[in-house]
Amino acid sequence: MSTNLKYIFALLITLAALNTTAQNDEIGSGLKNHLFTGGSLGLAFGNETNIEVSPLFGYHLSNIVSVGIGGTYQYQHSRYYNSSLDVFGGRAFLRIQPLKPVFVHAEYQVLTYNTNIYNAPTYQNQQIVSEGLLVGVGYREYFSERLSSVIMLLYDLNYTIYSPYANPVFRFGIEYAIPLKN
Repeated sequence: MSTNLKYIFALLITLAALNTTAQNDEIGSGLKNHLFTGGSLGLAFGNETNIEVSPLFGYHLSNIVSVGIGGTYQYQHSRYYNSSLDVFGGRAFLRIQPLKPVFVHAEYQVLTYNTNIYNAPTYQNQQIVSEGLLVGVGYREYFSERLSSVIMLLYDLNYTIYSPYANPVFRFGIEYAIPLKN
């Protein structure tokens, strides 16, 4: 990923954090009601099998700004090529929700996997590191005060031939606000 994109992402997170210091903290004091967890599970079967597990952990900086981290594991198998991939990685994200239930999402992720790359006259096993900068919009549906589902439409601004998925990226997940005692 280019250094400029990394700086832009870091700047967005910094500006969001600075913006929240000027706002009233309506969520609560201390850590209470600020933490959330959740993630997504992806399943696809057929000639191409894809199984994904992506847990996340986040913190509400204010009523409209959240940041967090997450991990990813993907298993991909192709019947056509008779090959499989195990993809591992992590991500950091920023969400701004100026108008409920719609939010803007940006994340920087690093995924790694081993694959065979053709280097005439043979194939060589290489470790691939794919850095992505995914940005897009999402929609949150509340089931209760603490439990919600999210659906996002994201676009990888740093897409390459080594990215493990194609643009656009659709993501669906569940999130739960963690209640903490005072």
